[in-house]
Amino acid sequence: MNKENLHQELERLHAELGQLDSLDDSDREKLSVLSQDIRRILEYSGTDERHYQSLIERVRNVVTELEATHPKTTLLMRQVLDQIAYLGI
Repeated sequence: MNKENLHQELERLHAELGQLDSLDDSDREKLSVLSQDIRRILEYSGTDERHYQSLIERVRNVVTELEATHPKTTLLMRQVLDQIAYLGI
């Protein structure tokens, strides 16, 4: 697994977040912020791993909150977290 594959998974997650319909305002706001964070990571070309660490924390929080209502999306989020861990970030 490399950062290119991670970016592909982040692209998939970003697209999935854009397709969610059944959200309350609070969840929609959390996912909107997460989606913006993902976009910034995808555009980031540096090597500072703090950018990824910050994203990891936010993804974990959202996964915990949305797991029961959006299992497909949270599964994809967990896959991204696993890939980040595999890269040693």
